[in-house]
Amino acid sequence: MTTVQILRSWWRARYPVYTLGLAVGLVMMWLPFKTFQDNDAWGRRLRVDGVPAQAVVDELVHKRRNTMHLRYESAGGQRQAEVGCWEVCLPADSAVQIWVNPKDPGDFVTDFGVLSGHRGRLQGVVGAAGLVLSGWMALAVLARGYERRRDRRRHDWQRQQRDQRQGQFVKARAGTKRKPSRPHYGQQ
Repeated sequence: MTTVQILRSWWRARYPVYTLGLAVGLVMMWLPFKTFQDNDAWGRRLRVDGVPAQAVVDELVHKRRNTMHLRYESAGGQRQAEVGCWEVCLPADSAVQIWVNPKDPGDFVTDFGVLSGHRGRLQGVVGAAGLVLSGWMALAVLARGYERRRDRRRHDWQRQQRDQRQGQFVKARAGTKRKPSRPHYGQQ
């Protein structure tokens, strides 16, 4: 088996894997959007079914990500929690209206629609990995298609050249267009 044949068989065997990888990457990219929708739905539900409470911003941390540390009372005890601040960052000692989950006092939504904790980080990383994976797979499938097209053109050109050569030999053997081997001067 030649190297070209080995590579072609390798490509054929991997083509379904590329298609599967593309599908998996697209599902991974869909996950953060689904999580975002679920978090929005949970926040709306907490606003309806949650227990209203007043929280106070203890401190605002500006490190890699902006975070507000909140202090509030729920279920007869003092609680503390973190809220990521992407759109709204309040200064220390600011009051915030929250709605607390009665079954889990550490779970709440703020009046500006942010859920407690840092939700969706892992899904965001999975989505980014899915983007990279599906991009690689799409490029591999496109490269495979381009290579097949190029091989087909090369094969067609080689076949055309072979046919032309064979046609020249057939014509020469049949005597239809034979060139004299040496010129005969003086013969008429």
